[in-house]
Amino acid sequence: MRHVPIETLAEHVSGQLDLAMRVLVEAHLDLCTDCRSELAALVAPGGRLLAETAAPPPPESLWAKLEAGIDASSKRALDPLPASIPLPLAARRELPEIGKVRWWSWFLGGARMGQLAVDPATGARLCLGEMPAGLRFPRHLHEGFEQVVVLAGGYDDERGEFVAGDFGVYEPGSEHGPETLDGDSCWILFRIDGPVRFRGWRGALQRLVL
Repeated sequence: MRHVPIETLAEHVSGQLDLAMRVLVEAHLDLCTDCRSELAALVAPGGRLLAETAAPPPPESLWAKLEAGIDASSKRALDPLPASIPLPLAARRELPEIGKVRWWSWFLGGARMGQLAVDPATGARLCLGEMPAGLRFPRHLHEGFEQVVVLAGGYDDERGEFVAGDFGVYEPGSEHGPETLDGDSCWILFRIDGPVRFRGWRGALQRLVL
């Protein structure tokens, strides 16, 4: 399996990741026992320190606030995505209230993509994609970073085969045209922080209309 870098896990533990990356990491952790073990090892020293540190009991009002927050959280829908979409519960819980997801398939050659969230600080977009089995996704260039977690199915590109649970990073300037594997549809969760430029006739049309 292709894993989340240890540096990214450390940033996750310390709360430094933006919304889109946080959801992505939670999705990978649900599918990867190795990274869950790495995360536990990173958290353990802090847990021991807290256990050994004497602290005054919290005020009674704090418990009331926590109970109210838990109750409110349990009453709202986590997101409008149907249960059939293979997005892990831990990732769903990180999502803000997103309303109805708008899907688009323009330029995508039979695939569809939907935007789940935009981080207010970094502007990074968190998106969900479905690509039918045996599909060649249009070749495109990334002008910013793309990080991706395969939720189900898989695809193959210049960097090899990616299957459920795999975490991948495509740097600015990287270019690829993934082809989905035979079998089930490929579902991906991905974060992008820059434009994506299509090649060929799609690119020419994209430049005219965008």
